[in-house]
Amino acid sequence: MKAWDFKANCFIERSCSFGYHFHGDEDAVFDFSERRYMKRWTYTKKQRRAFHRCISGLFRAKGRLERIRFMTLTSSPTSDGKKLNYHFNLLVKQIEYTFGFKMQYWKVKTKEGYGVLHVLFRIVDDKAPRKVKKNCPLPRRMRGFVPHNWLSKTWEKIHGAKVVEIHELKGKRSERDIAYYVVGNYVSKQPIERMSYSQKWVCKGFSRKWKTFLEVYGKRAVEVWDKWLVITSFPNSYDLEMNVFLGG
Repeated sequence: MKAWDFKANCFIERSCSFGYHFHGDEDAVFDFSERRYMKRWTYTKKQRRAFHRCISGLFRAKGRLERIRFMTLTSSPTSDGKKLNYHFNLLVKQIEYTFGFKMQYWKVKTKEGYGVLHVLFRIVDDKAPRKVKKNCPLPRRMRGFVPHNWLSKTWEKIHGAKVVEIHELKGKRSERDIAYYVVGNYVSKQPIERMSYSQKWVCKGFSRKWKTFLEVYGKRAVEVWDKWLVITSFPNSYDLEMNVFLGG
């Protein structure tokens, strides 16, 4: 079984080995990692891959105590759909320059309307952008906050569309809650055109490392992988702590 297949479906397989759990919602299954019932999602291969990349970065953020925000960027009939990803990169640079924090993101492009980007990003505090505006429009206590009005006007200037959404993901009990919320509500209902993420959303080459975990740990790979993402400090002790987990 491929990496993302196992990652997305692990709690379903695990629940089967413990017998049946009766619940009012026939689409719910008992997640033994979360110790509660969660909704069963049926993903395509692309969606399962998106889930794995998404939740890996969320556990990385948990280990660094970084906040997570969710953003949706739309297109209009006058927008150049071929430049959507290029315009997103311009927006990221503008956010980092204006508000003075570094972004690491995961995003999917769907075929909704004229093209829509659904983006999760975490606020990185240990490294400032190369160029920062001298007078940040927000106080330091609001670091990581991007005003909706500013985002709408800036995105309209860059891409020609003013309909945007941005909010902090509050009220979610775990990283899996966030991943199921994003992938289940925004990705699984729309065909994915493209998925991408910044190089340090997790770390360089993390998908290859995940395959190594599968080969070594088998059914325990998900549990060990999640813990490894939380406690490992990248990049200095990356190889050292990887060898510790693998028994090197």
